[in-house]
Amino acid sequence: MDKIKRYVDRFIKKVKANSRYDMSVLEWKILAQEAISGDILNTIGVTFNFGYIKGYKAAIAEMKKSKGSKNQS
Repeated sequence: MDKIKRYVDRFIKKVKANSRYDMSVLEWKILAQEAISGDILNTIGVTFNFGYIKGYKAAIAEMKKSKGSKNQS
């Protein structure tokens, strides 16, 4: 787990994350409650996929932003 945390920390320091694509407190609470009351491994999988989708949307937005700034030059 420490290796994963270091990996995430290094990435976050290098990339300016857009908080618009962060998970909300409500989303965290729902996922935590699901893990406590249900299938933990399934919840981890759903959480990973949810994060992947949020990251994908952030990447698409970044590409659009980058494309827009190139067209303005």
